[in-house]
Amino acid sequence: MMILVAAMFLLVVVVLALYLYVSGLFTNRRAFQFGFSILLASFALTIVVGIYSCQGYDLPATPQVSLSEVLPEP
Repeated sequence: MMILVAAMFLLVVVVLALYLYVSGLFTNRRAFQFGFSILLASFALTIVVGIYSCQGYDLPATPQVSLSEVLPEP
C-alpha cells in the first residue's frame, strides 16, 4: 500500500516538473535538475511527515485470549 502512495506522489512530481520544463521555466539541464530535486525533496518530506503523524493513531489493544478459551476440548 505504501508503495502505491509513494508512486502517486512521485507521479505528481514528475508531471509538475515536466510541465515546468515544457513551459520554459527551466532554461538548461542544470536548472531542471535543481528544480526537480527541490520538488522531489518537498514531496518526500510531505510523505515522511504524513507517515509520522499517522503513527499515533493505533487501534485499541485487544485482550489476550488463550487457546483453551477458543478451541473446544477433545
